[in-house]
This record gives sequence, structure tokens and C-alpha cells, in this order.
Amino acid sequence: MAYWLKVVFVDNQELLLENAEKHFISDDLEVLEVTTSDQVIIVPVRQIKYVSCDSKIFNG
Repeated sequence: MAYWLKVVFVDNQELLLENAEKHFISDDLEVLEVTTSDQVIIVPVRQIKYVSCDSKIFNG
């Protein structure tokens, strides 16, 4: 299931992905890893202000 994911950085730049398949923060809490249909994006957590996503993925 693909969903949208928005990452806002501490410098207020934004990354909007409309085809995210999975996202998680690493066990050491250092990086956010986002998997899309064609790429894997790794972002240091220290650079992130907040993350939001399409709430439909949480419906039971």
C-alpha cells in the first residue's frame, strides 16, 4: 500500500513523497529510512523537525 509522507526539516525545507511504502526510525534513533517504489531515502533524525503521513494507513 502506497501512502504520502511529508518530512519537514529544521531549516523548514520539505520533502513530500507520494509513493511511500514503508518508513521507520532506526534502532539507534539516528536515521529515518523511507522506502518508496523506486528508492530508499535515509535522513538523519537530527535534521528533522517533524514527519506526517496519510492517516488512512492506520485504519483497522
